[in-house]
Amino acid sequence: MKKVFFVLILSLLILPIVNCRPVSVRGHEKYPAKLTANGEIKVEYRFDNPPDSAKPSCFWWWFNSLVDKKGITRDLEEFKKKGMGGVVLVCSGNDYGVAEMPRGPVFLSPQWMVLFRHTLREAARLGLEVGVNFGGGGWDMGGAWITPELNSRWFVQSELNLTGPKTFLGKLPLPDPRAGYKSPHYGNLNHYMTWPKEKMDYRISSVVAFRETKGASLGIERLKLLDAKSNRLDGSLFTPANTVMNVPLKPWTVANEDRPVATGDVVDLSSKLKGDGTLEWEVPSGEWTIITTGHVATGADVRCVLPEVGYVLEVDWLSRKATDLHFKNLGDLLLKEAGSHAGKTLKYFHTDSFEDGYPNWTDELISEFKKYRGYDPTPYMPVFAGRIVGNAEISDRFLYDYRKTIADCFADNSYGRFAELSHARGLKIQCEAAGPSWSGTVCMDGLKNLGRCDNPMGEFWADGIVNNGQNLVGKQTAAAAHIYGRKTASAEAFTGGGHWQQYPAMLKPIADRAFCEGINRLVFHTMTSTRPQDGLPGYEYGAGTHFNPNVTWWNQAAGPWLAYINRCQAMLQSGLFVADVLYYNGDWAPNLVDVKHVDPSLGKGYDYDVCNSEVLLTRLSVKDGRIVLPDGMSYRLLVLPDTKFMPAEVIKKIKVLAEAGAIIVGQKPERDPGLHNYPQCDTEVKKMAGYLWGDNTANRPFDNKVGKGHVITGIRLKDILLSGNLPPDFEAVETDSLTFIDYTHRTTHDAEIYFLANRNDRTERIKGIFRVHGRHPMLWNPVSGEKCQLCIFENHQGRTEIPIEFQPFESMFIVFPKVAPEKSPKNIRSFLNLKPVYELTGSWSIQFNKEWLYPLKGLGPEQVNGAFTFSTLQDWSKRPEESVHYYSGSATYKKIFTISDSALVHSTNIYLDLGSVRETAHVRLNGRDMGVLWCPPFRSDISGMLKNGENNLEIEVVNLWPNRLIGDVSLPMEQRKTRTNVITYKSNSPLLPSGLLGPVTLQTIKKSQP
Repeated sequence: MKKVFFVLILSLLILPIVNCRPVSVRGHEKYPAKLTANGEIKVEYRFDNPPDSAKPSCFWWWFNSLVDKKGITRDLEEFKKKGMGGVVLVCSGNDYGVAEMPRGPVFLSPQWMVLFRHTLREAARLGLEVGVNFGGGGWDMGGAWITPELNSRWFVQSELNLTGPKTFLGKLPLPDPRAGYKSPHYGNLNHYMTWPKEKMDYRISSVVAFRETKGASLGIERLKLLDAKSNRLDGSLFTPANTVMNVPLKPWTVANEDRPVATGDVVDLSSKLKGDGTLEWEVPSGEWTIITTGHVATGADVRCVLPEVGYVLEVDWLSRKATDLHFKNLGDLLLKEAGSHAGKTLKYFHTDSFEDGYPNWTDELISEFKKYRGYDPTPYMPVFAGRIVGNAEISDRFLYDYRKTIADCFADNSYGRFAELSHARGLKIQCEAAGPSWSGTVCMDGLKNLGRCDNPMGEFWADGIVNNGQNLVGKQTAAAAHIYGRKTASAEAFTGGGHWQQYPAMLKPIADRAFCEGINRLVFHTMTSTRPQDGLPGYEYGAGTHFNPNVTWWNQAAGPWLAYINRCQAMLQSGLFVADVLYYNGDWAPNLVDVKHVDPSLGKGYDYDVCNSEVLLTRLSVKDGRIVLPDGMSYRLLVLPDTKFMPAEVIKKIKVLAEAGAIIVGQKPERDPGLHNYPQCDTEVKKMAGYLWGDNTANRPFDNKVGKGHVITGIRLKDILLSGNLPPDFEAVETDSLTFIDYTHRTTHDAEIYFLANRNDRTERIKGIFRVHGRHPMLWNPVSGEKCQLCIFENHQGRTEIPIEFQPFESMFIVFPKVAPEKSPKNIRSFLNLKPVYELTGSWSIQFNKEWLYPLKGLGPEQVNGAFTFSTLQDWSKRPEESVHYYSGSATYKKIFTISDSALVHSTNIYLDLGSVRETAHVRLNGRDMGVLWCPPFRSDISGMLKNGENNLEIEVVNLWPNRLIGDVSLPMEQRKTRTNVITYKSNSPLLPSGLLGPVTLQTIKKSQP
């Protein structure tokens, strides 16, 4: 093929990326038409002018309602000024290792409502959107109006043995509410099942009787799986998704010694139960066991609750009635107060991560089961008590159907109903509907839950809580957004971490990891609302990355940091995600998506989505040989799960897709997993499988032509794609096995957009290979906002190869515009090598903020006013002066240096490199503002700004709060200037490195060697 190769040096020479200059002047005049032919905003315009919809939101905590109008206005104005798009108002108490704090107006009182309305008016004035947490004074859904019968429920059972014939008239025994719940509880479920029997709100769902026979018990080995199969097994939120799913799916096999209870021999006595709980029954002859299945309130309560609210219950997450009552008491009240702002400024209601344990029953469960599964579950109630009904496989199928019913109730009666009620009133919903959850084993279909939400949302942390290096639910949240047609995949961002120890350079690689997983809308956790009169750093939450006007670096670096986020999100919300493979995740529950990973069969360089049965059955079709969704997403392969069962309705849809031209990859199923229409359902599956897979019973490598499509077994996914002339979408040809360049790809009508992120804290040199041909690549820098054309690239075998060097944790967009820019930049340089040519050594003048420089003991006259001279660059925490040693805030470094080299002065490529900065810096040279440097490399292009002779350099550096907080611990209260409820730090807590550490150098381009 014809090569385009603009290289004057060896093709293998890879040089660092710097000096990415703008393509043309800034300003709206360079966008004569900002829309594409189909009405989309052009990606270049979005990058330069991120719309409000692409800007992040935040958890805006009103702790103890301790807010006032002045503080509210200050916060919202600052948020808008720095680049936020909105807030989620969360009014709650405080928790997690912090001291008590004062209280503001009572939640939902007239005084509180005044502040709520003021918030909406101010947000409307500023153009910010508002969401409101849907908890009754904490999280999650619940409040004082939720009575025990509408609290989360657990099923419980009691047994009574009778010998007939006889007449039985009496009350059935109360169950032990803890029987069957042996696993330790995870999380902070303080009230779980601690109520005495008389307060546990016991309600009966069914009463059945059967003749007890030897051999009807499940036996020791099968009983080990009963807790998981009946949703009575608790688990940490860190439990991997595959573990959560696989344990309940371990099959129960039939044993020769089994003597199961026949379904027809189970007698339903429910109708014989009187209103007072008395059962009257003529007991036939023989030994009988009566099993009563009821349910009790778990006592799960609203978390982080306001002091005046106290202990209040969360909703029954499986109950439509509970959702309706909660909405009536909270949603309608807030909407009434919002008035005309509802649906305009007040855009959505929000629910936080599910932390209500593992509810497994609801009052309407029997009728809900009949609706969803199509048969009566009553004869199978003894299975929950460890008996075999029908046979072991039939009992297993029943529990499979039971778990699916719980997941369906969760999706439809909670999130689905919540969406219905909100939509009817002009609002949307934003929900962390699929974890990470406490309990991690809660029985949900994560994709279905998220699909009920307008803004599907996950969560990630700032303190390394990952699985195999990936966020726990990032891929799941993004996949849900893609398969359900949502434009955004949101995430509660940067939860956890030490108090005030985070800064933009630390947070950036964490955000980049989420972006590469498919997250494209961050909701910062947290941005606490504080009153100015409450001091600095102010009241804070016990968990979360503190990010508000009280952090030391807010004035200097919050704007540039948010500009980075906004550019990234503007690009990553554009167009459609590019994936080659769609994995069907099965029909079972719990059903969760594993973290982003490389399937060994697929290999690196291909991306993927995951779908559930609902999407497969209702949204998938085929067009031009690709599996498509109504919203535009498409895939080349549909990959089935590695199981031998498949619902009859699913395999019927597989047949439709294959005949229409889809490529289906997976092993041949043998049966249906459930009991609906059993055993005919198994016959249907076998018949359909025979048509699709032929007689390939050994699952050997096999490609069966079905209609216009193929059904394939035993062939690597990568080989299938390569045979269809579909090479990897992106490859990083690296220097060693530790190189990790992560990516995600979006496609729009006017460009192909690749976001690349170096996941390592080291320089990486690669050859990037992109599945794009015939377009001129550009590098768009989301940190600086600059864009440049790349001169060094090669079109080869239908792809574009580009040599790239990444700085530690560097990220970038490689963009392939459909139409090249009309104006090409002058002096384009894509890849440069820098060398230091001048080091600024010697003394520096430093001006600290004297208001935060204390104690003053031992300081000279100038030092008392904040003026110091350092003989060399030095970490503040290593200085002997106590006031500097513990200093937190900003300090300005000044230095005059002399340049006598005219070639250096007139160089068009010269850079000021600050070396190590702890943590952010604002640079001015000869009176010119060079901007804020907030992440490595701390480097500014100063071409044309040096002067012959003396040059004046100013660098304002900002560190973090902990050093001053640590210093204040040892001071008498009257000498302390910090004010906070955070009590984490001790006098011997380690200090953080602070200040400008250097070396500060001038750098120029090395000449390339041929």
